[in-house]
Amino acid sequence: MGKGIRRFLVYTFVSSWILWGSLAILTQFNLLSFGTPFSMVLFILGGVTPAICEIWLKKRHSSKEEFQSFVNNIKNPRHPLGLYLFTIGLAFSACFLPTLWDGATMENPLYLALIEFPIMIIGGGLEEIGWRGYLQSALQKKWSSFSSTLIVGCIWAIWHLPLWFVVGSNQMSMNFLWFTLCALGLSFLLTVIYLSSNSIFLCIIFHALINSFWDVYIPVTNIPSGLYTLLFALFIFTVFEINQKRNSTKGHNLRL
Repeated sequence: MGKGIRRFLVYTFVSSWILWGSLAILTQFNLLSFGTPFSMVLFILGGVTPAICEIWLKKRHSSKEEFQSFVNNIKNPRHPLGLYLFTIGLAFSACFLPTLWDGATMENPLYLALIEFPIMIIGGGLEEIGWRGYLQSALQKKWSSFSSTLIVGCIWAIWHLPLWFVVGSNQMSMNFLWFTLCALGLSFLLTVIYLSSNSIFLCIIFHALINSFWDVYIPVTNIPSGLYTLLFALFIFTVFEINQKRNSTKGHNLRL
């Protein structure tokens, strides 16, 4: 991995794990209860460090033009309606489909996802500034989109690990292998969105929607359900890749 990638990962993991590690220790020793204001500050700050670290690193190590282009990509909502519908539909499908194989149950009304969506931009979505906005694109300069997605998905899952030691967190009741399989699956879907749109903004929207829909369709965190989610994502990714290659071949033939 290049120097820039290593730098991003070191800053992100150290800062997040210090914050989440402190939260885990405080809750394990009953010095702090999860859900209190200070605990949520530690929780949220740990979650937004991929964004903070990458914005700071980009500001420090890139040209003014590159930095401004990066920031504009993050906050640019101007995309075709079709891309928005695709992003929403993909997020909904990833959360709803598990109900068909007893991998999730609908326990809350669908409008809850709409209410929670703005909160989930901060509580998850902003991570994409670092993961897809930087790491995915950086890795793809050397590896294929498939390999890059696998790497990002594994790193993304491991990065969350301290949350399994925070007493009272949702993660404590989750099977970590299920979460890893889902993280890989969602990474493939996010790659499709990013390569389709070249938009960090839409990746943020997708991530926030996933977190929101998961509070409607509560997942059953067993390994078979995670595998089915990954297979669904791999199917979408494969169809996308085949279509991309077909379009590339057509474009090449037209130039000839």
